[in-house]
Amino acid sequence: MKISACVIAKNEAENLPRWLASMRVFADEMIVVDTGSADATAEIARAGGARVYSFTWINDFAAAKNFALDQATGDWVVFTDADEFFTEESAPRVRPLIEEYDGHGALDGFIVHLVNIDMDTGALLGTSADVQRIFRRAPHIRFVGSIHEHVENLSGDPGREMMVAPGIVLYHTGYSPRIIRQKAQRDLALLMERRARGEYKKLDDYHLMDCCYTLEDYPQAAAYARAARDSADRPIGSADRPHAVLLQSLILMHAPDAEIREAYDAACTQFPEKADFPLIYGAYAWAEGYRKTAEEAYREGLRLHEAHYQTGDYSGLLAPSACTRLAELAELRGAAEEAAALCAQALRMDPRCAPALYRLLRIFAAGGADDAAAIEALRTLYPDDTAAAFLASVLAASPFPRAALYYDARSSTRFSVRRRWLLAGETAAAAASLIEELEGAAAVGAACGDAFPHDTQGALALLLPRACAEVSAAPAVQRMQRRIARIAEARR
Repeated sequence: MKISACVIAKNEAENLPRWLASMRVFADEMIVVDTGSADATAEIARAGGARVYSFTWINDFAAAKNFALDQATGDWVVFTDADEFFTEESAPRVRPLIEEYDGHGALDGFIVHLVNIDMDTGALLGTSADVQRIFRRAPHIRFVGSIHEHVENLSGDPGREMMVAPGIVLYHTGYSPRIIRQKAQRDLALLMERRARGEYKKLDDYHLMDCCYTLEDYPQAAAYARAARDSADRPIGSADRPHAVLLQSLILMHAPDAEIREAYDAACTQFPEKADFPLIYGAYAWAEGYRKTAEEAYREGLRLHEAHYQTGDYSGLLAPSACTRLAELAELRGAAEEAAALCAQALRMDPRCAPALYRLLRIFAAGGADDAAAIEALRTLYPDDTAAAFLASVLAASPFPRAALYYDARSSTRFSVRRRWLLAGETAAAAASLIEELEGAAAVGAACGDAFPHDTQGALALLLPRACAEVSAAPAVQRMQRRIARIAEARR
């Protein structure tokens, strides 16, 4: 059994090395179709062991991908975009999965869980989808759609199927903040150009919705989201997306409460296990001051998040904030233990959730905890020192300054000496260090003043302390004059 890894690429020199490394784990051949690169895409692909073909770009993604399929010789094809790659754990599982199901004649391929991440930080962006990326090389499986192309079964046989690939996750960097607006503008122009020619294709509303939402045209995004939501055509693995875009667009455009509530209820009815919707609605209700409504939505969202979370779900970004706000409500009721438990829950979800940590420390202080007790409690949440710098920075603004010093000593990035003195309560030493620093800066200014233009020298003279210019027997003045002389000598 032979596996072909295929990709179309244009100016993908930044992404291609990672794609090649990911595909090389399981592929017998790698095929790169260059659609007109001006960078080193083709050279990188050849050096990485891929066969490279050229395809003249005709504003049709499906045509380019079908050309790539025609070059493949494998029994199975893994066809991703250049800005997609399998996670380190997933790549070795691709071949065993294909081998296990190769003999299932009615199975055409697999649906893979795709997670959007930031290309610069690796952080989850809170959006994901289930996409068709692994399939048999067969005449009836082709790409359709000049933009936002997708795989279709053209055989007409309803018995053909795609199954979810268990335990395989694909990372996608194409929605990274620094490039997403440019891509949305490009795609919107292509879609509107096609519509101007009178061409309308299924899923157009879905893709227009995403473009407008990315470009912050929320009224248009909401209009297209409604059309996509009510359409009979649903993208596999992303049928909930129109509901999410509609709900968030209405919130961001400050639509009436009743309209937002209607969109929320429709989303929950259609996707009762999706935690994103109650958590989004909870955040909206909280911002509007509807505390009881927010609490109900947050609790429901957290329940669904714990029961149904998938890597990359938006609920993963919203749940820590929901816990922190529920902790605030618990504090107002005088339920300190419940509030502390909710803060701890938020920190287990996101160890660097600063609002949750600030609130937890405040609860500790209100309960009479000292620095040692705070450290002991934090060690249960942070058993190693990987978050030491984060803990030190938050603790420095808390009632536990010595705990901040404890974590600062375990951090790879340290506070300044003066800040450590302040945290230790040594204000006199901190003040002396500040005075020494200011005197040193003044001496440099006095010694180097002749290097500045005359108007700058005059301004500098006004700023420098009198000790830099006067002649006096006072020890402080004599020290300053000696320091100025040493700096002047060093300049020569």
